Order: sequence, then C-alpha cells, then structure tokens
Amino acid sequence: MSSDSNARSRLLFFMHIPKTAGSSIHQILYRQYDGRLGVVAGQGPDEWDELLSVPDHGLDCVFGHYGYGLHRCSVRPHEYTTMVRDPIEAMLSYYFYIAAQPSHWLYPYAAELTMTQFFDMPNEILDLFFRDYQSAFIVGRRPASAQEAIRALQAHFPLVGITELYHESVYLMKRRYGWGAVEVFHVNATPNRPTREQIDPEALDRIKRLIGIDIRLYRFARTRLIQELRQLPRAEKRIIEQFKAVGRLDD
Repeated sequence: MSSDSNARSRLLFFMHIPKTAGSSIHQILYRQYDGRLGVVAGQGPDEWDELLSVPDHGLDCVFGHYGYGLHRCSVRPHEYTTMVRDPIEAMLSYYFYIAAQPSHWLYPYAAELTMTQFFDMPNEILDLFFRDYQSAFIVGRRPASAQEAIRALQAHFPLVGITELYHESVYLMKRRYGWGAVEVFHVNATPNRPTREQIDPEALDRIKRLIGIDIRLYRFARTRLIQELRQLPRAEKRIIEQFKAVGRLDD
C-alpha cells in the first residue's frame, strides 16, 4: 500500500465533526500516533496557538472538536482531514445521543419535547448546534454558503472520509498518511436507535430545513471519494473488501 510522502510529513489536523464516527477514528489515531497525538479537549485557542508556534512541539496529529483554523499559528506544513456523514443520519444520531445523556444541557428539551418540537426551538440554539453544522466545521465559521463550504473542502481537505463508506475511508487514510496496521473500532454508538423510516415525517422536514447546505457538501464529498475509489487498482479494491470482511488492515 503506497503513501503520500508529503502528506505523511505534514502535521495532520483531524477534525472530529460530531456524530460522524470520530470516536472510532480516535481509537485508530491513538494507536497510530501514541504520544505524538494531541487532543483538543477544553484547552483555549491561545494555548494551542502557543504550542503550535514551536517548531518541534512533539505532535504529528491534532484531533478533536474544532473547526478549520486551528493551524493559524502552526510553523509546520500541515494538512486537514475529517469525516462527514449523511446529514439526516448525523442529525438523528445527534438528537438520540442527547436524548440518552441526562448530563447534556439539552437533555431536558429532548425529554420534554417531541422531535418535531425539539427541532423547532429558538434559532439561537438551532444555529449554534445544529444548522448546517458540518459545513460550519469545514469552513471554520458560521454562516457559510454551500459554495464556500465546497471551496473550503477542495482547498484545504485533500481527503475527506465518509461515515457510510467507513472502511473505504480508513483505507484511503492509511494509504495517504502511511499508517501501520489498523483495526476497526465501533464506539459511542447509540443503542436501539430508530431508523429514518420510523421517524415522524414532520420531524424529518424540520431537520431537512436545517441542513440544506450540509446536504450539498455531503453529496460533493461523497462523489469525490467514490471517484478516488474507482481509480484504485483491482488489487487494492480486493484489500478493501477483505478489510470490510475481517475488520483489520495489516502493514
């Protein structure tokens, strides 16, 4: 399996967009980078600016819930990557995650309101957490148009994985970044979650109104990934099928 030598030498900013299988990816990154993995978890931007401004800060990958822009003080060449997910599935997963977490500050709303009512809350809440939130991560700000989100992805994210094509995405990441052996981990999944077909159509309509830009971004990212997969040699396509069957990629 070949790797991109330039990508392998760059500092990798792996953005964890909520509800896109990022927790599973974190387990892979921990095993690949170990002590050279930095995790954004509560530190302020000034702390990261200071750390990344040092030429040898000891990190090869920075993972966490942050949007595009964390690199602004990095003196090392860098590259961004992330995973995106079918926006309706991501929003449903987000909702059911909140509904199962009494410690989440939005839990009382999920517990007391129907799903339709939940996604009809005041705009200041919807805008902050839900409205086209995947695009907001990619661009690094709100609001952003679909054209801005797609341009940002093209300019700054040479490879973006797709949750629905998880094994294929991990294979391409391993290939590009020169990772060692990889095993698939499934963590942080919401148990017994209703399917899209079981959701009130009115609630789905409310959700779709919030994610029109995300839907366009997702379609572009998925099409781009599929095009890359189609260009792979047959031998590599067979490796992916084996990976999907056994859940492991060797060196």
